Amino acid sequence: MRSAPNMAGKRLGRSQGRIPVRLVALFFIGDAGFGVTTPITLSHLARTGELPISPFCFRSLSGPFEQLGYNAFTAPGWALVVVSALDVLAEIWLWQGRRRGARLGLVMTPLVLILGVGFALPALLLLAPIRAGFVLRGLDTHR
Repeated sequence: MRSAPNMAGKRLGRSQGRIPVRLVALFFIGDAGFGVTTPITLSHLARTGELPISPFCFRSLSGPFEQLGYNAFTAPGWALVVVSALDVLAEIWLWQGRRRGARLGLVMTPLVLILGVGFALPALLLLAPIRAGFVLRGLDTHR
C-alpha cells in the first residue's frame, strides 16, 4: 500500500522509519500531561506564591528554574506549555507517518532538554532523546 505525500513533502514509510505506535503514545501522554498540568501549577504559584505538592509528594516543577524567582519562573513555565503543545502536534504527525512531525520533533528536542533540566523533569530528559533517536534512525532509512 502506497503512502500519499502530504503538503509538507513525503511521508515516512509504513514499516521502515516509523516510530512504534506504543512509543508515540507514550510520548504523547507525557507531553500532553505536562501541557495540561503546567498551567495548573503556574496558577497555584500565582495564587499562593508556592509551587504545589504533586500526588507523588514532591513540589511540582521544582528545579533550578525555581531559584529565578516568581516573575522569571513563569516565562519558562509557559514555554513548557507551548513546547509541550508543539511536541503533541509533532507526535500526532509522527503517528501519521508525516516527515514534518520528525522535523518538528527534532527542532523541539533541545528546548525540551533545557526545560527538562530547568524544571528537574526526568521524564522529559529520558523521552526526548529516545524520540530523537527513533526519528533520526527513521530519516536515515529514507535517504
